[in-house]
Amino acid sequence: MDRQKVLSKVAKLMALANSHGAAPNEVETALRQARNLMTQYNLEYVEVTAHAVDEACVATQTRRPPQDWLHSLASTCAAAFDCCHLAFFHPNCGWSLKFMGKGISPELAAYAYTTLHCQLVAARRAHVAQQKRCKMKTKRLRGQLFTEGWLNAISYRVAQFAGNMDESTHGEIKAYIEVHHPALRTHTIEPLEAKGHDTDSIIAGWDLGKKANLHRCIDQQQQLVLGRGEDK
Repeated sequence: MDRQKVLSKVAKLMALANSHGAAPNEVETALRQARNLMTQYNLEYVEVTAHAVDEACVATQTRRPPQDWLHSLASTCAAAFDCCHLAFFHPNCGWSLKFMGKGISPELAAYAYTTLHCQLVAARRAHVAQQKRCKMKTKRLRGQLFTEGWLNAISYRVAQFAGNMDESTHGEIKAYIEVHHPALRTHTIEPLEAKGHDTDSIIAGWDLGKKANLHRCIDQQQQLVLGRGEDK
C-alpha cells in the first residue's frame, strides 16, 4: 500500500479512536489497527500528526529569497485563516510561499495573499511615481516605508476578526514542519527607520491600507467555500 494511503488510513483510525461518540470496543479496535499499521510500515507518530495538515503554495516569481514585506503580507494572510507560512525554494518555480493549516484554510490564505499582493504593488507603484525631485535611493526607501505602513494597516484590520489558532492545529503544523522542513530557520523582520519627510510615506501607506479591498477578498473566499460545499 502507498505510504500516503497508509498515513490517511492511520489518521482516520486515530480520529475514530478520539471521537466522543465512539464506543469502547470501537476505540480499542481503531487503536489496535492504527498501531499495527504504524509498526508494519515503520511510521512515526509525528508523521501521522503531520498528515493532518493541508498546504497551498504561491510562487513569488523570484530566484531570490522573499523580501521582508512579502513575509509580512504572507504572515497577515496566514493569521486571518488560522495558518502558518514559510518560504522555500522550488526547482521549477523558484522561491515560493507555503501556507499550512487545516481543510481549505491554506487555499484561502493563498488566495488572500495573491489578491492583496496585487493591490499593494499597484498602490506602491503609484506612490513612488508621486515622489518628485528626489534621488532613486530616496524613492526606493519611501516605497518601502509606504509598503510597511500599508501592511501595518492591513494587519490591524485582520487582527480585529482573526481568531487564535487552537493548540491541536498548532501541534499538527509543528509536526508537519518537523517532517517536511526539518532545516527550517526563523526570520526576524525589523521595522524600517523613517526620518523627516520620509514619514509621510508610512502615513500614506497606512491611509491606503485601511481602504484596501479586504472585505471583497474575504467575501469571494467565503463564496469559494460555499461552492466547494455544493460540489460535495
